Parts: sequence; C-alpha cells; structure tokens
Amino acid sequence: MSSQYRELLQEILVKDDFSEDTIKRAKWVIMDTIVAALYGIKTEKPLQNYIDSVSVEQDIESNVRFPILGSDKFVTAKDSLVIHGTAIVSNELDEGNQFAKGHPAAHILPTIMISAIENKSSGKEFIKAFILAYEASSRLAMASNMKDYMHPHGTWGNVGATIAAGLLQRMKVDDIINASMLSATFPLATTWEAAEKGITARNLYTGLGSFIAYETLKLQSYGFRSSSHVVEDVWKNIMAEGFDGSKLFEDLFSPPLIEKNYFKFYPSCRFTHASIDAMKNLISEYDFSLEDIDRVEVKTYGLAARCRSSKPKTPLEAKFSIPFMLSAILHEKNLYTTNEESVLFDPAIQELSSKIIVNEDEELNKLLPKKRAAQVAVIFKNNHTIKNIVYTAKGEYDQPLEEDQLIEKYNAMLGKYYSKSLLKTLKDNVFHIEICEDMNEFFNSNR
Repeated sequence: MSSQYRELLQEILVKDDFSEDTIKRAKWVIMDTIVAALYGIKTEKPLQNYIDSVSVEQDIESNVRFPILGSDKFVTAKDSLVIHGTAIVSNELDEGNQFAKGHPAAHILPTIMISAIENKSSGKEFIKAFILAYEASSRLAMASNMKDYMHPHGTWGNVGATIAAGLLQRMKVDDIINASMLSATFPLATTWEAAEKGITARNLYTGLGSFIAYETLKLQSYGFRSSSHVVEDVWKNIMAEGFDGSKLFEDLFSPPLIEKNYFKFYPSCRFTHASIDAMKNLISEYDFSLEDIDRVEVKTYGLAARCRSSKPKTPLEAKFSIPFMLSAILHEKNLYTTNEESVLFDPAIQELSSKIIVNEDEELNKLLPKKRAAQVAVIFKNNHTIKNIVYTAKGEYDQPLEEDQLIEKYNAMLGKYYSKSLLKTLKDNVFHIEICEDMNEFFNSNR
C-alpha cells in the first residue's frame, strides 16, 4: 500500500494544469470552507473562550501574527490551526466528499492559510496546492475502507493538510512525500460516538489534526521518518477493514475529486439530508395536520441509520438526529434555530421526534457510495400512508446547488454576525484569487 501511495503522490504533485471547471469548483470549496469557519468562530462558546484567552488585538509580536478570520485579533500559528480547524466543522456546514467519506477541505484550509501567510504565497500557488492536497487525501480515504465506528475528522485529512503546507513551502516533491507518509502515521484515535452523542471534543479532531499535520513538516525536516510497513499497518489494519490500492489511481483527474464534492444546504450531518429532503417533499406535496400523524418511518443506509436519537441533549447531537430534524421541520422551524434551547427542548418537537423511527435498509445500502438515499413514510392514525424517497440529497455532486442557493446559505450563516460587505468582499477575493500576489493581503482583507 505504502509504495502505491508514493507512486500516486509522485503523479499528483507534479500536475499544474487544471480545467476552468476544476478551478471554479475549487473556488467555491474555498469560499464555503471560509464561511463555515467564520460562522463557527461566532457561534461556538468554547471557541470564543479559547480565542479570548490566546488572542491579541494587533500584531505586536513576531509569533502572534496570524489573523483570526472575521476579526481584528491575532494568534500564534498553533492556535490558528486549532481554532480554524475546529470552527469549520462545529456547525455541520463544512463541505465534504462522499467518495472519501469525509471532509477534505476542513483539514486543508487551516494549514494552507498558515503556510500562505508565512511564505507570501500567490493566489495561483494557493489554489493549485488546495486542489492537489484535496486529491491526494481523498484518494487515500477512498482506498482505505475506514472502520465505521471511527470518525473521519483528524485522520486521513491530515495528510492533505501536510501536502498543502509543503507545496506552499516550496519543498521538493520527495520531501513532501516523506512528510505525508509521516503524517499518515499519526491519525487521531477518533470515535463516531462523540458525534452521535453530541460531545464537542469531536469538533477538536479537525483542529488538533491540523496542528499535527503542520508540525509534521518540521518533524520531517529534522530527520524523523515513517516506514512503508508502519503506514500500511495503520491504514490497512488499525484504521480500516482493508485497503484497495486500485482505487488510488481509478479515474485519476477524470475529473479531480474536488469536482465531485458536495455542499451542505442544511446545518446538520450529511447523513440526515436525504431524509430532510424527502420530508420537505412530502410537506410540499400533501396537506396534513401533525395531530393526525401516528408515526413516521425512515429507511436509509447504514451510516445514516445511526442518526436516530429522538431526544438530543446538545445542539451537536441534534445535528446528528434524523428524528429531531424531521420533527423540527414538521413544526415549521428554521433548522438554523435548532441550536437554541427553546427549539432543542421544545416538548412538542420532542414528542413527535419520539414517534419517528429510523431503520437501516439493505436495498439502500446497495446503492452506496454513489447514492446515499432515504425513504420517509408518514403513517396517519387512519392508517393512510404517504411516502417519498430521495436517492441523492440536495447539494451532492450530481445534484449541485445553484450559486444563488449557496449565497442564500452564506447569508443565513453570517447575516447575524457580520456586515453585509464582508460576504461580498470575500466572494470577490476568492473568485479573483489568481491575481493575488501575496495571500497576506487576501486574509487580511477578509476580516
């Protein structure tokens, strides 16, 4: 496995020409990930406590010079990595890739931002490194059948983060490969249980992973090394249920995997989205009263079927609950309000949530990974039933969101916390990133 991955990186890291479609998609991924960071910074109390403890309001020390996005505060490189990595994933609005089964950009942005600032990288260097790092880490994830009870944050994405930073540090290809192999040796021991139960330590997986990924470059420069046997054991036996090396090169750059990503339209785990779309379809098609509902039955694929908590106790747990999200929709709640206690602990929402049953369906499992489907059936007290099935949720690579839908989402996220001009400035900067000669200007203008 390790030798195959080295061969893959040799091929990926020398590529420097991309189609207009790839460049455009990468810009939207960068935009989406920065917005997720901006939103997380303003909404997560532990992060705000962290920022208040470690930040300064002006660049007064050489090692405290990295801006916190959307603010006038500065922190050290280490704190920037942890803060931004954690912020991006804290509201379940980070982009992802269903083939990688995780979130590449959330891991890449914190490290590539630090390296871009340190090395005065150009916009062209930045976007090239972003695309290549996304491809390299996603293909490791595709080939490795990661254990379902582990969480992907802080694992294979760390490798992409290391590669992105190494490219902007203008390291030799062999040195970047050695560093990435070292990074592949240090995934966090994560658990899906943390997400399912709403434990915010889960959000730190990405932040801490970003720090490890970045530090790995220094460790490699000191002479630390991993071995092919160690990396293979980690990604074939410990983290995964096996490794399929053929997937490393399957349809390589046809197109790049960043073009096959998804963007979330709802502030909840991606596994809940097909169910949400199916329920919204039923609400728009039929006129019915909540008092007439006996129960709701949801059939979906295995990973999504785990999202079945009926009475979540924390906002994060609610984002991983199909019953709660569907009940909130039926009660005409904006899903961006589900982190508020008045909604989270609403007795009516909880009562109906307890009547929503989620089960794994083997036929829907067979559609993976190309289709992540869900069927929602509303059964009324008179035994009448209405059903809707969604094979691909809104925002998947083959059901892409329109640009105005993405902007609608960004306004919903940022409108309460930032000036209207910030989003416009950010979009202008991202979509003209090629003309940026020094990414310090980019990050200092998006605050």
